[in-house]
Amino acid sequence: MVRRDLLRLPQQRPAPGAVAGHPAAVLAATAVGAYRHARREEHDLPDVAAVVNDVASQLSDSRFPTAAIARLHLDTGQLRWVDAGHPDPVIVRDGALLHPGRCKPHPPLGLQVRKPEVCETQLHEGDRVVFHTDGIVEARSPEGEFFGEERLVHVIHRATAAGDPAPETVRRLMRQVLAHQADHLQDDAGIVVLEWRTGGERRPQI
Repeated sequence: MVRRDLLRLPQQRPAPGAVAGHPAAVLAATAVGAYRHARREEHDLPDVAAVVNDVASQLSDSRFPTAAIARLHLDTGQLRWVDAGHPDPVIVRDGALLHPGRCKPHPPLGLQVRKPEVCETQLHEGDRVVFHTDGIVEARSPEGEFFGEERLVHVIHRATAAGDPAPETVRRLMRQVLAHQADHLQDDAGIVVLEWRTGGERRPQI
């Protein structure tokens, strides 16, 4: 199986006072460290999220990480994930945008009171799965136009048609997001593009 991190920090929530001694960088590093420890212990996804949730709740009362924690079975193409304050992932298949079914949203890590539910979908060969923060689709042009999902899919489809691997697809997409905002990033913009392949290619491109 393959496991990858996708964290967005900081996520502000109204709370009294400041977060003295716990800047976003410390929170991010600690959250990722807790995630990796839980992963090495081979916890299932809800338990991984619970470990990070416990750590985040102890570190801060005003900054909370959002996350999408996913696990892909390389042989079958089964994708499972838990959501903690992120937009739902999308799938680009043969140039079309697919939503893998509505996944129950959960609060950011540090604010959860129970383990999150697992979402899952079956990938087809050549599918590209896009996990992203809302800073991608909600990026605004100087005229106030959102970047949007349609533009996101168009960029990924063009990159796929050009034979670009997943890493170059991400670079192409980020250039487009920046250009849309006149090279002024207004919000954090995180993205992971994962392509599932079969046959002799045993590893996905991320």
